[in-house]
Amino acid sequence: MRRFLLTLLLLIPAVVVAAEEEKPSALAIFDAALAQFEASRVALRKWQYQQTLTTHQLDSDGKVVAKGTWRSIVRPGDPQPPEFIAKSMEGKLSFFEAGAEEQEAATKDPGAAQAKSKPEKNQTESAVEAVRKYNLRDRYLWKRLPDENVVGESAYVIAFEPKPKQNTGSREERFFGLLAGKLWVSRSDFTVLKAEAALQSPCQLFWIIARVTTFQLTYEVEPARAGNRLLRLTKANAKTVVAFPFYSVRQRHWQRVDKYEPRTPRGSGTPHPSP
Repeated sequence: MRRFLLTLLLLIPAVVVAAEEEKPSALAIFDAALAQFEASRVALRKWQYQQTLTTHQLDSDGKVVAKGTWRSIVRPGDPQPPEFIAKSMEGKLSFFEAGAEEQEAATKDPGAAQAKSKPEKNQTESAVEAVRKYNLRDRYLWKRLPDENVVGESAYVIAFEPKPKQNTGSREERFFGLLAGKLWVSRSDFTVLKAEAALQSPCQLFWIIARVTTFQLTYEVEPARAGNRLLRLTKANAKTVVAFPFYSVRQRHWQRVDKYEPRTPRGSGTPHPSP
C-alpha cells in the first residue's frame, strides 16, 4: 500500500498535457504536459531532493490512533528505490510496516536486499512507465475548462473522467479506470501546477475481501523561487479508506518535496534512528 501510494502521489501529477496551437485541446494540453514532465525529469538527473511522507490512521470518530513519517532522498533517473534516511512511528499503521522495513534494510545493506529480491524502481521512473503501460492517455474523456490563475500563474484547466466500458485486466487498470479529476497546467511551459483526483466508485484492489471506498488526492507546486522553475517545492495530500467486512482502515497522507541539492552518492545521507 505504501509503495503504491507513493507511486500514485507522483503519478497523478505526471498524468498531464498541448500542441502549440492558438487554442489547444484538452488532450493536446495533456500531451504537452507529459512531455514537459519527462523533460524536467531528465534535467533533474544532476540533482536530488528530500521526500517526506506522513500518514495518520483514524478511528471511526476521526481520532488519530497511529501515525508515521518517512523521509527519503530521491535521485531522479536512479533505477533504485529512494534512499531511506529517517522514520518516526507511533502506534501501528496498517499496510505500512513491511514496506518501511524493506526500505530501511535496503538502505543499510543494499547488497543483501538485492540478493533477496529484485529492487523496486524509483517511484518517479515507475510513474513515467505507468502512463504508457496503463494507457492513461486514452483511458479518459478529456474536457477543457476556462483558464484560471493558480500559484501566481495563468493556467489551462482540463478535466478527465473514465471512458465507459473499459478493458481492465489488472488491479491498477481497475483503479485508474475509476478516477476522475482536474489538472491545472501552466500556459507558459506546461508544468502541472495543481491536480485533483478521486475515485468515482469503490474499487476492489488489494485483496478479494477488501475494497478501496475512498481515494481523494490533491497536488500543488509552490511558486517558483528566484525564477527557478525546475527546482520547485511540491506538496500533496490524500485521503484513503479501505473497507473490510467488519471494519475499515481510514488514513490521511501528506507528502512534501523539498531540499534540492547537487546529487551525492547513495549512502552519504546517514539514516536517523527511529525515536
